[in-house]
Amino acid sequence: MGDYSGDNINKYMCRHPFVEKRLKRFFQAVAGMMARLESKRVLSLGCGECLDLRRLCDISSFEVDRFYGLDMNADALRMSVSVMDGIPFTPIHGDVMHMTLQLSQFDLILCLELLEHLPNPRGLLEKISRDYTGHCILSVPNEPLFRLARMILFQKNIRDFGNHPDHINHWSSYSFQRLLKEYFTIDRVEKPFPWTVVLCRVGK
Repeated sequence: MGDYSGDNINKYMCRHPFVEKRLKRFFQAVAGMMARLESKRVLSLGCGECLDLRRLCDISSFEVDRFYGLDMNADALRMSVSVMDGIPFTPIHGDVMHMTLQLSQFDLILCLELLEHLPNPRGLLEKISRDYTGHCILSVPNEPLFRLARMILFQKNIRDFGNHPDHINHWSSYSFQRLLKEYFTIDRVEKPFPWTVVLCRVGK
């Protein structure tokens, strides 16, 4: 991993039993949704170091011809190549809010742990609904459970009521589904504590 470090590394490499159990259920929920689909070209938006994609590949038997990961952090993308070693993967440097990719070339779009960070999440959802036909899997922290877990269990960001400093959007499971219904058709919802994971159809 060299000298690069990021918050995702701390999260996905954490060996705390509670965190490990929660992450396992999160990835099982996402992998279960992917297993229902026959996706050959998968795009992960805001992929970071691709630690989540690697975990998905390690626990699942779904067949994907190639993963594509888009992120604006060049250091994270460089690390993603090593993380995805042995798995067909193409890193793409770019901003999800200003991407010029032809989304129609992909069978599945992953938007995992991204929307809570974006100043304009509706802008991304609108772009996907306009330029893409297929399936999306989207996940966000399930609030206020996510903040309560951080504050009570880990004594983190107590002054901010457990809010992660990089999270500028907050949804309960209900409000997140209500938002997505404005743009997509919801096929399946999972709630692995403390997240909400939603499988959607776009343009079908």
